[in-house]
Amino acid sequence: MARKIYRFLLFCFCASHVLEADTLYQGGDSLNSSSTLVSKNGLFTLGFTRVGSAESNASYLGIWYNNDTSHPFWLANRGKPIADNSGVLAIDGSGNMKLTYSGGDPVEFYSSQSSTTNITAILEDSGNFVLKDENSGSQQVLWQSFDFPTDTFLPGMKLGINNRTGQTWYLKSWLSDLVPTPAGAFTFEWDTYGKELVIKRRDVIYWTTGPLRSNSSFEIPFLDAAVLDFSYINDSNADEDYFMFKVSANEYASQGQRNFSMWQLGYDGTILDLTTSQAFGGPPCKGNNADAGCVRWSGPTCRSNSNSFELRSGYFVNTVPSKDDDNSSLSISDCRDICWKDCRCVGVPSRGNSANNTGC
Repeated sequence: MARKIYRFLLFCFCASHVLEADTLYQGGDSLNSSSTLVSKNGLFTLGFTRVGSAESNASYLGIWYNNDTSHPFWLANRGKPIADNSGVLAIDGSGNMKLTYSGGDPVEFYSSQSSTTNITAILEDSGNFVLKDENSGSQQVLWQSFDFPTDTFLPGMKLGINNRTGQTWYLKSWLSDLVPTPAGAFTFEWDTYGKELVIKRRDVIYWTTGPLRSNSSFEIPFLDAAVLDFSYINDSNADEDYFMFKVSANEYASQGQRNFSMWQLGYDGTILDLTTSQAFGGPPCKGNNADAGCVRWSGPTCRSNSNSFELRSGYFVNTVPSKDDDNSSLSISDCRDICWKDCRCVGVPSRGNSANNTGC
């Protein structure tokens, strides 16, 4: 009887250890829809999750924070959703890391130039998923998720460019609150020429912090200096020009002691600090206003200074004609832009006309 109890306890310990592992090993090890990786500090999880409307079966490999799977801050296959539970992430015997699934082409993250053994992929306490060559004494980084951000900016990430390699770092919004496709309307970037942070809508500046000042601040009070430290790096040796930030204290503290921060670019063009709930850009930029960092929209002469978008509740009578556009690649912001440029348009709904909140 004692031996049976011992075996049961040993089994439970081993199962728990597997579920909480933070590392994917080369050759035979894999991550599927029933398993996850969890960072050592317990803050971050890498796994498969469903995103979208109730009618959607779209599955994505993502990283989420604090057990909130509703909006993963990083997605591996945001342009190639999986229609079932067949997704598998693995590092093959040659050292290639890829995501495979039934009925579609694999998503390749890293292809080894030569057959390499002893490669591992680790979900770090920063939320960065890193592929390393353990054979090298310095544990060479072969690939990392921080180099391919989606819509969320974490401490230690970069916004900017490596002029030598052409690598760029920027955020790209979801198309709607339910559709994570990279066809979203907004980007959040570090303008290496103006030395400012900007939100762009379809490549046109929508909101800006204003140029970085000599005292390391912006015209728009974008950062809480008591909590966050930020830095602008122009490294001539590495040919890098980028902006990054970190949390001043307890950056990767355990649950209950954390002082963490991350900025998320919303589908409506809002930058939201998910910790402090401070928001910038977004709907307050409503056409002709240029306050709080907003940039006036270009448009026809019929849009005078008295015109702007305002949220109203109500309905139009039948004498006002309406027009629908079921184009699933249009976001709410695209609808507002189309309306702004059409002198006959008097307003748009606040949500899309499809289950995924797209279309006009």
